[in-house]
Amino acid sequence: MLVGVIVDASLWNILHDGGIERIEGAVPGDVVVHVSIPYLRSRFGGNGIGFVVRLSGCTQFMFRPYDEPPVSDVTAIVALSPEILSAEPSDPLEVACVMGSLLLRYVAASISLDTGGLVTLSELDAASKSYWDEWSARNRAR
Repeated sequence: MLVGVIVDASLWNILHDGGIERIEGAVPGDVVVHVSIPYLRSRFGGNGIGFVVRLSGCTQFMFRPYDEPPVSDVTAIVALSPEILSAEPSDPLEVACVMGSLLLRYVAASISLDTGGLVTLSELDAASKSYWDEWSARNRAR
């Protein structure tokens, strides 16, 4: 299920607050990113806590901490516990995280529930908008 291309930032913006729990694969090639984001995952039922993002044709996957040299080793990136904040279209795609930025280049992305069910980008977007609308309404009422 195609959901993005090299400069498509929308998937990463929807995964705002998601923590990168595990990365599999190698560059160049396909890379699988496990993102924990319980509040959004709970909108899809089941016992999972996150999503699996598959990056096809990945030619760059690097984390650039704010005060350290860039890191390309996926195990070292996971150890830094990046939390996704936002993304802007660029080349490479830059995903802002709490402690730095992910720099990504890939051909296509697909996303699934961490329990294996497929989810479309529009379903993910609708669930996110619904969550944040409810969050805003709760906080306005205070």
